[in-house]
Amino acid sequence: MRILYSDFRKNLNDIIDQYADNGVFIIIDKTVHSLMAAELADKIASWRKCAVFPVEAVESSKSIDSAIKIWQWLEENGRANRKSLIINIGGGVVTDLGGFAASTFKRGCSFVNVPTTLLAMVDAAIGGKTGVNFCGLKNEIGTFADPYRVLINTDFLTTLPVADIYDGYAEMLKYGFISDKSLLDDTYCVDLQNINCCDIIRVIKEDIKIKQHLARVDRYDTNERRALNFGHTFAHALEAFCAAQKHPLTHGTAVAWGMVCELYLSVLQFGFPKDELSRLHYFVKDNYKHIPLSCSDFDKIYGFMTRDKKNISNVVNFTLLRDVGVFLCNQSASKTDIYEALEYVF
Repeated sequence: MRILYSDFRKNLNDIIDQYADNGVFIIIDKTVHSLMAAELADKIASWRKCAVFPVEAVESSKSIDSAIKIWQWLEENGRANRKSLIINIGGGVVTDLGGFAASTFKRGCSFVNVPTTLLAMVDAAIGGKTGVNFCGLKNEIGTFADPYRVLINTDFLTTLPVADIYDGYAEMLKYGFISDKSLLDDTYCVDLQNINCCDIIRVIKEDIKIKQHLARVDRYDTNERRALNFGHTFAHALEAFCAAQKHPLTHGTAVAWGMVCELYLSVLQFGFPKDELSRLHYFVKDNYKHIPLSCSDFDKIYGFMTRDKKNISNVVNFTLLRDVGVFLCNQSASKTDIYEALEYVF
């Protein structure tokens, strides 16, 4: 997998030309399509050679039903084969779903990710995981499959609402916590009102390097790569709980609160610095949607945790921290401590 940061239009045009004889199929966020399709067709000469499938970029689209619709579209189109190319243009919903459809159609065809959100740039579009949700569980069905290319164009970020920027920013903070104090401080200092500044682009590139390294040394997510799960055991349970309550939570918001919960466990178990926990807790309270939970909700949230795919021997699995940059994968916590963390945070 190569990640390309410059010459976006030329690179995309060249990739389409390279695969044109076997068919190029674009899966694109409906909003991006409505806003930018005409511009892309005008500025990328090869665009009109492609078939286009717009997707509603909501979490409910990450489903087997959506994948079936894509497979049917590829099959009914008549030109799709194992040497065809699928290009996924959008946020994490599109890259997860499109990557899954591509990696399973005819036992796998090549795909390219073009992330248009901050969250997708630093997380979903890279690392070689694809997936859809199933039975109320996040990314329960999926594959390990690397995109042929990832094209990063930070100009897309200037089109995003502030809430979407904060969604991706939560994942950026995660990289700081599992990497080192310097990167964490740099991330806290990023000016989110000036999203195309050099500082945020530099931090994005550092985050991508971290994920690439972890994905390379632990492709199948059994050891070091699980550092990337920091904050996500609570996050996925919170997402599943809120979805079941018909009050969907964005992934970034869930990760932000999930990291606070898991830092609390880190304080309890490994003496993680309390000042760093407080720093994050105040930041999340000030900048992310509050999740109205009561103690009566904890059993349901814990129930979702017990069904998490990361669990080992039916024990809820966490990545916790001894200090900033010192992560401990495959950790457990008592039910009492998990409830205490929820009570502390919410």
